Amino acid sequence: MLRTRRGLNSKTTSTCTLMVFSVGGQRIAARTEEVGGVWPWTHTMPVPSGTAFVNALLRRGEDVLPVFDLAARLNVQVRGATPLCLIAKRKDGDMAIRIDEEIPTLHVVEQAAIHRTTGTHAEAVDTCLIGTDEVPIYSFRG
Repeated sequence: MLRTRRGLNSKTTSTCTLMVFSVGGQRIAARTEEVGGVWPWTHTMPVPSGTAFVNALLRRGEDVLPVFDLAARLNVQVRGATPLCLIAKRKDGDMAIRIDEEIPTLHVVEQAAIHRTTGTHAEAVDTCLIGTDEVPIYSFRG
């Protein structure tokens, strides 16, 4: 059984670890258990697709991953000359997402600081106050 920070027995902890990254200059968070890594962005191969915002494949070692164009979904452009690739862990397999070149950071936040999203971040499942910014939390599980 896990222990909370207060030392009491509990099935869940009182904190959550988030990875904060940016797309088009917008700060976004994801729960670390939904992130499989961050890599340098590599060349992609465009492919026809019936799935909205999935229109390319990316090779990573022996794996071929679909690319979800989160920037296009948010109607922004990825920033920086050397963008990064966030690997999103989904129940149906990993997926690549191109993110800004700014190195993602980890944040441990209290569960109580996480709130259901309002209309401001329609795509997000939750929001969290990190510093002075309200950061949307996205879920990649699918």
